[in-house]
Amino acid sequence: MRLPPGTPLEPKAARLKSVSRAWNRFFFRKQSPIPIALFRVAYGLLVIATVLSLRPDWLAWYGGHAWISLSTMQTVEPGTRLNLFTILPQSDGWIDAFFWFFLGSAMMLTAGFLTRTNSVIVFLCLTSIDQRNLFITHGGDTFLRLAGFFLMFAPAGAALSMDRLMGGWQRKRGEEDTLGRPRPQRPWAQRMIQIQLALLYFAAFCSKVKSPAWLDGTALYYVHHLDSLHRFPVPAWFLHPRMLRLESWSAMAIEFSLALLIWVKDLRYILLAIGILFHLCLEYSLNVSLFEWDVLSAYILFVDPTDVSRAWNWIRQRLAGSRVEPA
Repeated sequence: MRLPPGTPLEPKAARLKSVSRAWNRFFFRKQSPIPIALFRVAYGLLVIATVLSLRPDWLAWYGGHAWISLSTMQTVEPGTRLNLFTILPQSDGWIDAFFWFFLGSAMMLTAGFLTRTNSVIVFLCLTSIDQRNLFITHGGDTFLRLAGFFLMFAPAGAALSMDRLMGGWQRKRGEEDTLGRPRPQRPWAQRMIQIQLALLYFAAFCSKVKSPAWLDGTALYYVHHLDSLHRFPVPAWFLHPRMLRLESWSAMAIEFSLALLIWVKDLRYILLAIGILFHLCLEYSLNVSLFEWDVLSAYILFVDPTDVSRAWNWIRQRLAGSRVEPA
């Protein structure tokens, strides 16, 4: 039965409508595409760094006579997989060509040239090398792959890109306003990458909660005494049993906060600063290739677009002021 105009909604209906509005506002209220464009640049640079770090042993990992053959990998991980190596001839020449094709596409994605096309290519290539040899991947590689999937659907070329400079976005989609700025875009793909980052932290927290070594505060003792993970020396007081307990419990608290409390706007920048310090400490002490930077790249997406624009305007004013010659 239709209610007469002015009749207040039932509490349950009002709550559902409020949730629906919040959902649409979170995923679909348009905002500046500059944060996702900045993330595209950081993401592309990390993919380039990942590919180049694999170059010295590229054929040993992925070649026709690699340490783990394609058939062995398919036996270990059966089923249908998104893996371009299954359709490539298993010769070193073709697999070397795949490397250069992948690297070139990552460079074009970073520059924002044919952004949509190259985001698809990079995702397919990144997924293929992960599926070709799962034994040399870590959580950062998984995050890059998931972020790359959603980046394919994001307006990542709407700002800070060659596409925009060349007029492709403006001519095709009318993406500029009357002042020449990129028009706001729906951020649902950006939100999905943010959610993936929060899930990464939450999964790490849950795995630690189930571990007695983390609960009693001794886990980091073993971490810092593994030669395979050791990078630079840490002070002796850092390895004191009391400090190790504090560090172990602090790591759990930080991961929990970055998974759940990061969505509280008033706490966001404080937690981002703590997270940056946390990952830089891990980068110094532990040798996990590019993991910390893979995670930190997504912090860009949590910065308010207004603050990004304000910072960009400040930088432009400083640069313009430095070019003014004194009288």
